[in-house]
Amino acid sequence: MIEMIKGKKKIILISSALVAAAAIGGVSISSNAAMSVNAYQADKGSLESIVEVNGTVESDTDKLYYSDIDAKIGKVHIKEGDFVKKGDLLISYDEEDLEKLETMANLTAKADLGSFEGSMQSSGRTAGLYNEAKTNLEVLNQQIADTEAQITKTQNSLMEKKASLADFGAKLQVSLIEWSDEPDSDEYENLQKLIQTNAYEQQYAPEIVRMQEELDSLKLTLTDLKEYKSEMTSQKASTVGGIMTKGEKERLTAIKEANELTNSEKLSYYAAAKEGIRADFEGIVTEIDAAEGSEVYCGAKLLTLKSLSDVVIKASVNKYDIVNIEKGQTVSVNIKNKDYTGKVSRIERMTKDSGTGTGIGVEITLDKPDDSIILGLEAKAKINTASLSEVLRIPLEALSEDEEGSYVFVANDGKATKKFVECGIRNDDMVEIKDGLTEGSLVVWRDSEEITDGMGVKVNK
Repeated sequence: MIEMIKGKKKIILISSALVAAAAIGGVSISSNAAMSVNAYQADKGSLESIVEVNGTVESDTDKLYYSDIDAKIGKVHIKEGDFVKKGDLLISYDEEDLEKLETMANLTAKADLGSFEGSMQSSGRTAGLYNEAKTNLEVLNQQIADTEAQITKTQNSLMEKKASLADFGAKLQVSLIEWSDEPDSDEYENLQKLIQTNAYEQQYAPEIVRMQEELDSLKLTLTDLKEYKSEMTSQKASTVGGIMTKGEKERLTAIKEANELTNSEKLSYYAAAKEGIRADFEGIVTEIDAAEGSEVYCGAKLLTLKSLSDVVIKASVNKYDIVNIEKGQTVSVNIKNKDYTGKVSRIERMTKDSGTGTGIGVEITLDKPDDSIILGLEAKAKINTASLSEVLRIPLEALSEDEEGSYVFVANDGKATKKFVECGIRNDDMVEIKDGLTEGSLVVWRDSEEITDGMGVKVNK
């Protein structure tokens, strides 16, 4: 038996009683009667298949931090790219602003309670309100009629005043056109000023403002009168007891409880905000959206934190290699000249443009990432797609292919015989033969010339 080391694999060549001699792959001796060839005796052994890919280091766990309140940012304690530990203070709110917000929330809670109690107390009215309502409605109807008449009168006066000013403004515009050929004259300049004054007076002349305010007040009074009339009508229609029904009391009680819950929640958020935004886990700050002194609203994104304890390598694999890759396969990874182990954790179910062609996304999760890893770096990964033992194998260089399939040449009685074979896994050196050869078959090949079926071959030691 003769042994030869090829790369890191041991290739075994044997002498055969059926041939003149055995030779190791890559060793050949010429003969006058036959072509000198390389040879290898098909044997059983282990075979591993590796797919090499380049990827990018990314975190598989990240958290986007959002504000729970409307408030002012006090200080941003970190920068993008900083490494932080769990519990580190990242962002703090303005303390004075938080104190003000707490005070407002407490005052709102008191106001809501006062409003509720006032409404409930009003429900204690007695049947004597019926007579009060009857009397008041007569007065209210007259007041509403008088107010509506006054509104109509004021509206007409306001329209007349505005129309008068608008007419005067139109005449000024005509005069300005007549003086347009003397734009440098005092008269032209005075007309421009008068037009500006007129435009202002059409909106803000004291008399117009007064009438507008009077009109607004009258409308407000009319609304109040109508609302009060509605109250009196309801009061009149009711029998003894209060105006407020049982359902109304329940509605107000529900509103009170909802307001109390809202205010309590706000106060709890303000209390939590005093502690600032802190890191929930160890990782890298990859994005900061908040700025010191800025006002943020509830739900606004503040920052992004990515974990270093759950690191993945994201790579793209071509359509030829993806058929051999499965979830759970072991992977060796090199980052910054440091080796790590991992497993294929995800295979995307779609193709996409990887920049260098169409590929399928693959994620590799590292078993034991450490704090020397930098997100975004390139990583080189070797995916172990298969690891078989006791498989029939031959050198990959002995395998050829044509339109009919894969084939090899086997040495028989000094001649090369073409045999088609079914292949399994392969790597850079060896290929698995599933069918077409038996253990001990002597496959032959040439490095520079093709062998043909029936060609005389010679394998010498």
